[in-house]
Amino acid sequence: MTSTTSSSGRNAYPVKRTPRRLVLATGALLLLTGCGGTNQVRAGAAALIGTERITTTELQAIVERGLADPQAAQQLGADRAAYQRQALSRLINSAVLEEAADAQGVEVTQGEVAEQLELFAGQAGGREALEQQAAQSGIAPEDLEPFVRSIVLDQQLGDALTEDVQVPAADLQALYQENIAMYDRVRTRHILVPEEATARTILGNVTRDRARFAPLAVQFSTDTSNKDKGGDLGLAGRGQFVPEFENAVFGAKTGDVVLVQTQFGWHVVEVLERQTTTLAEAEPELRRTALQAERQAAVQSLLQETSADLGIKVNPRFGTYNSETGQVEPIASANDVLTPNEGQAPPAGPAGEAPTGGAPVEEPAPSPAG
Repeated sequence: MTSTTSSSGRNAYPVKRTPRRLVLATGALLLLTGCGGTNQVRAGAAALIGTERITTTELQAIVERGLADPQAAQQLGADRAAYQRQALSRLINSAVLEEAADAQGVEVTQGEVAEQLELFAGQAGGREALEQQAAQSGIAPEDLEPFVRSIVLDQQLGDALTEDVQVPAADLQALYQENIAMYDRVRTRHILVPEEATARTILGNVTRDRARFAPLAVQFSTDTSNKDKGGDLGLAGRGQFVPEFENAVFGAKTGDVVLVQTQFGWHVVEVLERQTTTLAEAEPELRRTALQAERQAAVQSLLQETSADLGIKVNPRFGTYNSETGQVEPIASANDVLTPNEGQAPPAGPAGEAPTGGAPVEEPAPSPAG
């Protein structure tokens, strides 16, 4: 799977995307624990984001989970230090995104996250397939929901920052038609045979008794890609079938059984389901597409400003944080890789010294409020 970026342009969890198809994405962005008021260096600090503290234990856990899948271990574990920096970047960016959204009054509900998860699962071929694809890209199943939450939060933050930007209705209509395959879809099943006479006999049988469709597909269909699934072709949008087939199925009603001849032979087709998204329903997504550049610039600017306000500090053993790219970048001395047995924080040295095995990270002084 490939790595994609959010509208802010910052890398999150690796997620494969085709137009409107997330086959997985970018960054299990976890909520972070806060640190108490003390000037003494805390043991096991990987980074500080304002008053938030990412521990080496948190970082180690997300790295271990991310590399648990054999494919992820092979592809990402080859350079464990780089993957570790990516994981720390995602944790930092999560905290920055949460802070920026909170300052703008942007919130997401659990229902919105669940809805987006369901959409991604449908695009990936089911929840199990989604989790498998995510795991292969370094996103453990338990990190999938936080990752999706970050996507929804990023989208809504972009919406809020560009809500006053006008998009001509003609542009929205044009985008809708360009992407009609996403907004007008049909689920069908078919039985493909070479002879019209055979097709008409099958048509009569399934018209009288729909329960016979799947067994007849297994027995007679020459389409070996789906005959064992009862001829189920799944959901497909306009433009994905040959013209004769498309005209027939999109011209029929749900529940209709039709006979179609194409270059492949004779099809007995049942229309199982029709999913249509109107222009009005698609408008929020169309606006995001039309305003992609504006959204990215606005979100990126806000996140950089928020990063500066928070004062992000990274333990030099892991690298240094670049607020413009949203990445922890290597430095000459940052070649320390956490090991699986580094689950507990090492003891702290005297005040102002680094924890054993690490470099000093200065924590913020307590606020007057305590």
